[in-house]
Amino acid sequence: MAEKDNIEYAKQQIAALNARDLDGYLSRIDESYVGYTETRPEPIRGVEGVRQYIQSLFIAFPDLKIEVEQVIASGDTVVTRMRATGTHRGSYVGIAPTNKSIVIEACSVTEIKNGKTIHSRMYADNVKLLQQLGALSLPRATAAG
Repeated sequence: MAEKDNIEYAKQQIAALNARDLDGYLSRIDESYVGYTETRPEPIRGVEGVRQYIQSLFIAFPDLKIEVEQVIASGDTVVTRMRATGTHRGSYVGIAPTNKSIVIEACSVTEIKNGKTIHSRMYADNVKLLQQLGALSLPRATAAG
């Protein structure tokens, strides 16, 4: 696919998630897919693995909304910078629902072959996410000297 087509593809995938069109989203995932995210110890594999992962996000954050901030393509690789908002209403990575609102920024690097995603890696500000959920606190910095 041409780079401009890959950019449009990435935007369509985010739009499908926002519309809760899971089947539409999954129709563009290859069975050979392997994905990585810091919140999962093992890779996400295949269409069924993606289905389970996305469903877990929608359970944890039923009002999840993703805003595309920038999409860059180079050959078969697409980088999407995004901002996600939602309310923590279901268990997420072992954290019981807090009903707290979250706002995080993330970036996905996706490889597309023959119109389907075959590989991706998600980079997200998980420290900020865990802080917003009350699961992590960092010491306050003090001025030097």
